[in-house]
Amino acid sequence: MWLRKLCRSTTQAHSRCTPNLVRINEAVIKQSIDSFLKFGLSDKPHEGIVYWAGKRDPKGVIVIRCLTPNAKTAWGSFQTSAQANAEIIKILCKEHLELIGQVHTHPGKFVGHSDGDDQLALMPYEGFLSIVVPQYARGGMLPLTKCGVHVFENGYFRRLGSVEIKKTFHVI
Repeated sequence: MWLRKLCRSTTQAHSRCTPNLVRINEAVIKQSIDSFLKFGLSDKPHEGIVYWAGKRDPKGVIVIRCLTPNAKTAWGSFQTSAQANAEIIKILCKEHLELIGQVHTHPGKFVGHSDGDDQLALMPYEGFLSIVVPQYARGGMLPLTKCGVHVFENGYFRRLGSVEIKKTFHVI
């Protein structure tokens, strides 16, 4: 709870709602899928989680880095520890990057946010992205319209529609 309050107070000065444009480096997509498949193709498949990092510019944001935190994962859930998240924050600081969002998998076709997804988001701030990839990413994650793309706005995660996803997100 204290982390959410801290994050809200420190990010409000530079917070923005849904970026006009989110450019995602193709290598980040590949790294994300590779990470997910390590979890999802095992004998006992389970969810995977990565964080996307990048930078803001006048056009919006560009996602240039995929970070895989240490996480406790299960068939239908994941949880990261304070220590694992601190390691991610150290990397972000060292590389002068911003946490753009989190991407995780679900076991089936459901790509909505669960209560756990809402409560366990690392640092939700206005414009923070949360992408849910179906079926442990076995079918990839492109086009992004097959995923649940959510943005944190006004204190809640809102799921974007296909038209908004196509307009906003570009793989480069």
